[in-house]
Amino acid sequence: MKRTLAHPLAAATLVGLALTGTATAAPGPGDSTATAPKPPTRLHLTVTDSAGVAKDVFLGCRPTGGNHPDAALACDALHDAGGDFDKLKGDPDAICTTEYDPVTAKAEGTYNEVPVSWEKEFGNACELNARTTPVFAF
Repeated sequence: MKRTLAHPLAAATLVGLALTGTATAAPGPGDSTATAPKPPTRLHLTVTDSAGVAKDVFLGCRPTGGNHPDAALACDALHDAGGDFDKLKGDPDAICTTEYDPVTAKAEGTYNEVPVSWEKEFGNACELNARTTPVFAF
């Protein structure tokens, strides 16, 4: 005798959950390897040039998302810096001119559910990218 689920929608939901990894078993009692999920990061990133023209993106980490062009790398860089924008590694091999054409980078939102409000002016776009890439590379 063949067994089937009574509702095709229920079957589709179960398959979808299995494929996305959304359905996970709860840790059993005494399971010392279980860890709590890391809290999400949701940031609104803005770069404003000296003429006042702004570009902005949204960056989500855990899960990775938003409209940042390289969200996974940006999340990794932010994680490596412990969420501290002043500790981003950037591109240590970048060579920039001393042309003064200031840009302002700004981050608002949460990192691991901790409120973030960070803003810094850089001498030019190259300096911004050298110090903050890939987070502000958009």
